[in-house]
Amino acid sequence: MSRIDSSLGAHGVLNRTLILVLSSLLLTAGLAMSSTVSASAVTASNASSPAMSPGDYENRVQHWVNVMRKQRDLPRLRLASCTDRVAEDWNNHLATNGLFYHQSMEEILYRCNAQYAGETLGRGAITPRVLVRLWMESDGHRVVLLSPKARRIGVAAQPDAYGRWVTTANFMRF
Repeated sequence: MSRIDSSLGAHGVLNRTLILVLSSLLLTAGLAMSSTVSASAVTASNASSPAMSPGDYENRVQHWVNVMRKQRDLPRLRLASCTDRVAEDWNNHLATNGLFYHQSMEEILYRCNAQYAGETLGRGAITPRVLVRLWMESDGHRVVLLSPKARRIGVAAQPDAYGRWVTTANFMRF
């Protein structure tokens, strides 16, 4: 299980270590394949604006994911209401219960009638731009963000009890 470790450094500075996790599941012709990859710990010192609303945070995450995709000539991901609802439900569960792990991608595959589903998670006091940059620096996360199979996205974000943004990005294709 991944977590954020906060501690005071040698100079009394609060250090936050962000651990990112990813999971993806591909269902093709009845064959299910899954993989889970944990990225190495990354120190993140860029705090997100406390005045930012969850909706603004989510829109900015989607924006930066699409910037990364555009730079690589991949199609822009559009919001899908079903994928967004799955992301919102899961993210709320994680944030309100102090948890941080992946849901089964079967939820998106079956609930949203998808052929492809992937998920990335993040937690920390970081901006959407930094979060997407950290995902891009992780081989496993980058595979999900830049999957040519993905066409739709759903993003959920909310602060947890410690004020850290908990973010779920679900990717799918009908």
